[in-house]
Amino acid sequence: MKIKKIVKSYDFVISVIISLLVYFIFPCWLNNEMLKDIYGIGISVLSIIFSVYFAALAIIISSSDDSFVRFLENEGFYQEIVFTFEFTLGSLFVALSYSIVIYIATSNWIFLKIEIQPIWCFLFFTFLFSYSLIATGQSALDAIKYAKFRSKYLGIESGISSKESNETE
Repeated sequence: MKIKKIVKSYDFVISVIISLLVYFIFPCWLNNEMLKDIYGIGISVLSIIFSVYFAALAIIISSSDDSFVRFLENEGFYQEIVFTFEFTLGSLFVALSYSIVIYIATSNWIFLKIEIQPIWCFLFFTFLFSYSLIATGQSALDAIKYAKFRSKYLGIESGISSKESNETE
């Protein structure tokens, strides 16, 4: 069930479209020198996002008390947000790992005087990189929803309706 949801999600679809565009725009064999630079940029971007995302996830999970988690469960949001964060963290890790492996492989191919590599190596990188970035953006939106739910919960807990708290802002 969750696999269908992932495959039908717009971040997955957009990543497939980006990969298909790369497939049709680029030649079947690509220059390793160029790709090494692109993979290096991917490693830098993904490692920064991974570390910041991991820290943000730790803060969000640790800031929840039991009654707030029950509130999110009643709203039908807790399992969704946890799965989204978990899957996005996993996709960032896979994308970063692949970027490191393909960077090392490309560096080795350059050392061995192999000037080109097949496009599928780059396509896989393109898909993982774009999916991870888009999924991270989606998770950021989920974090905003989380904050709104937290505000709503605090309003309910303190006896203020969300309508009254919106009027005071």
